[in-house]
Amino acid sequence: MDTSHFPHRIAFSFAPGTFDIECMCPELWSQDDECGSSYVQLAPCWPRLLPALGGMGLLMACAPSGPVTAAMAMQEAQFEAVPNSAEWVCLGTGLEICSAKLGGVLATLESLEGGQQTASLQFFDRAGEGCLKLLLTNRSHIAVFEDLVRRHAMPQHVPSLGVCGSADALALSIAGPAAQTVRSLWGGLRRTLPTNTFPGLEGVSRRRALGLAGLRHAWQVRTTAVMPLVRAMTLGDAPLGIGVRNDAVFLPVGMYPGHWADCCCGTTFFAGTSQLTLRHELSRAEAWVTRFGAKDGENLCLEIYDQNGSFCAGLGLRPEALPTHHKQWNHWLREAAC
Repeated sequence: MDTSHFPHRIAFSFAPGTFDIECMCPELWSQDDECGSSYVQLAPCWPRLLPALGGMGLLMACAPSGPVTAAMAMQEAQFEAVPNSAEWVCLGTGLEICSAKLGGVLATLESLEGGQQTASLQFFDRAGEGCLKLLLTNRSHIAVFEDLVRRHAMPQHVPSLGVCGSADALALSIAGPAAQTVRSLWGGLRRTLPTNTFPGLEGVSRRRALGLAGLRHAWQVRTTAVMPLVRAMTLGDAPLGIGVRNDAVFLPVGMYPGHWADCCCGTTFFAGTSQLTLRHELSRAEAWVTRFGAKDGENLCLEIYDQNGSFCAGLGLRPEALPTHHKQWNHWLREAAC
């Protein structure tokens, strides 16, 4: 996203009393005294709710997946349904939501230290795990948020949840194909958005297929090398492309990380309108490199998988990266091979 559209700092905290809970069906709200938060469940009428998000102005979208969380600013997000599917796509950002895998959504007001508060919409998958958080910012339209909550608020109930990751879990249990089959389909891999399954091989785990592809196509790297690599690319002012996927959401982020900061959960890399967090759980994950031939050499991408072999995130250099960026990136990924 072009940061020139946002010349001033994007803030997420508000003074107490900013939000008029009395106009948002207060009788339906619940309080969590331990966390200092209030929340209300919204009706999961996705064809009405998702297109209405654009009216709230600038939101910060955060998607977690295993050891990786990515966030980016969305200005007047326009969500459109993909014909003949349960997918919704945000035009301009590429954020994808599979409504069939959503279990519910809450509107929340959370207290912060110092007396401030945040407001957000928090989406959950059908297993009850958080999959997308849309934070209001100082560029959001508060009245639109309040009106949306008022129109969609409903009595709290436990949604009917499906089996957690049933299709993907089944795919991970199926035996892998022949190595030659994986290699013959390798060229089509980079033309698809990554999921838990290998494209062209129904029911075959992507992670398992990488292990069969051979070192000319893919190899595993030490997870301890991932954090130093991203720090080195940050110091080199390299443009990174990141894609985070969880059970219901795919969030692509392009960023020039400018600095990083450590916290209790891990390390966050900051750009003008986006963030990337690598959590401590990265030490228990797996990292793989995928290699694709290009006219001027090769493109190496880094893929992160959780302990169950599920795809969490992919990292690579954006097209505007300089030759020096590619040289440093490729050298690091080859030196980090297990």
